[in-house]
Amino acid sequence: MSSSGTEEPPSGKRAKLNPDQSNPESHCQHFVQRKKRFCKMTVARGKSYCGEHDVHASENVDRIPCPLDPKHSVSAAKLEKHLKICNAKEADRPAFIEPGVNALSDYEDDQEDVAAGLKLADVPDGELKAAIAKILKLYDDSRIGMIDQLLKEHPAFKQELANESYGPQTLKHLVQSASLLGIIEHEGFLQNETAFVEFGAGKGQVAFWLATILQQSALTNTKVLLIDRASHRHKKDNKIEDRELIQRVRADIADLVLNKLELGAIRSVVGVGKHLCGGATDLALRCLIHANQQSRGFVFALCCHHRCDWRTYTGKRFLLEAGLGRRDFELMVRMVSWAVCGTGTSRERRKDVVGGDDGTAVKYGLTRAQREDIGRKCKRVLDAGRIRYLERNGFEAGLKFYAASEVTLENRLSGPQGADSTLPAFSQLQLQINYIHQLIQGRIVDSPDALALRLQHLPVTTQERLPLVFPRGMQSRRLDRIRFQLYQHSNVILIVELKEKVMYTFYLMLVKPSSVEDSQSQDA
Repeated sequence: MSSSGTEEPPSGKRAKLNPDQSNPESHCQHFVQRKKRFCKMTVARGKSYCGEHDVHASENVDRIPCPLDPKHSVSAAKLEKHLKICNAKEADRPAFIEPGVNALSDYEDDQEDVAAGLKLADVPDGELKAAIAKILKLYDDSRIGMIDQLLKEHPAFKQELANESYGPQTLKHLVQSASLLGIIEHEGFLQNETAFVEFGAGKGQVAFWLATILQQSALTNTKVLLIDRASHRHKKDNKIEDRELIQRVRADIADLVLNKLELGAIRSVVGVGKHLCGGATDLALRCLIHANQQSRGFVFALCCHHRCDWRTYTGKRFLLEAGLGRRDFELMVRMVSWAVCGTGTSRERRKDVVGGDDGTAVKYGLTRAQREDIGRKCKRVLDAGRIRYLERNGFEAGLKFYAASEVTLENRLSGPQGADSTLPAFSQLQLQINYIHQLIQGRIVDSPDALALRLQHLPVTTQERLPLVFPRGMQSRRLDRIRFQLYQHSNVILIVELKEKVMYTFYLMLVKPSSVEDSQSQDA
């Protein structure tokens, strides 16, 4: 202790720098171009660079970037020794890893690489409109507009979802996980001698709940595999006490061979994915296909279509046979973001917009509502290509809404296609009834494009006139009615009559199989 009462640092050690009195010369002088600032690491006495950037120092002429990982440097004289202990050294490759085995194209083509530097803003208007026209035609011809809801909630989540201390972000992920696992139970995938493979597991929330469900069940010889190429901290699967039940495999999906994993008495595998970005979905599908008879099914939540890659995309054959080439594909994966990006401007810029965006702003010759509709259809076309690929390989697959749009806009999943029901559930219509009622009463005013946007999740189209078959002789009355024509049942019309209060009545009618234009003189 000094006479002034301040504590002296131990001999040979420097006192900690006070940020307010720090000397700029004590920090690394390397300018980080990506961050537009100097490195903030401190340096040793007499040094100008930190250990990470010491390779740039003029006096260190013998330091070279590491051949295994150029992010760090090593003395040239010690290179041989360093290569033996470097953390970047490739470990012995396990038998279940075959580089690129799931990234190989299933359909050879001679399409030129046009992805590099391609921006929609640089595409001529004529070319963009022609591509959109081809995509919309394929969407209509393929009849892929109808998507049923399959909202489930596994009972294991009941207590967790009722926890009032959770914020909206936590609940959002819990709702999605509860629905995915509820669908797995609904489809009969919870069986003995089954391994559940979560692709892109991340911190393992879905796998944790899946393992919890299996522990509470009477099933035997089950396993939960978590596949991820990165190593994460604070993994939720670490909380599972039965370590025989759960296994984490660090591997890129592109390189994984499921058949070569040592799974003991496991006879079949079921794929699960909550956040398989773009091309990762295609890699996972191909991984399951390569597993042959072991693959019994899958449930994948679909997202991030803008990250799809032509080389690995499983629906390439579907697009080429429809006359869409690689250029159209690259334009499509740039347009899919229109479906979920809103105005396309940052939060800071949106604050400066007086009155907000009412959906009428025109970009690329299209209003925001038109762009969102095209973006959604581009997503569905990409998903349809994947479904065709699965059908060619013996799977029965389809698209479902597994969560409400209020939870996530990326609320579609690809999974087993159940038997067609006679009519879709009316609950989808009820989600929008209150809005339609306010629209008709004049409380809110929307353009036709905005109205179509509001009805985006309904498996219907609205019609002004209908060719009625039954009941005959019914006279048209001046009622507030919205007429819906069901996509998968073109001869069935659902009429919703809206009354003074927020009440409604359903009328179900059969119509002629002719087009609406053929019978415009008849009204309902």
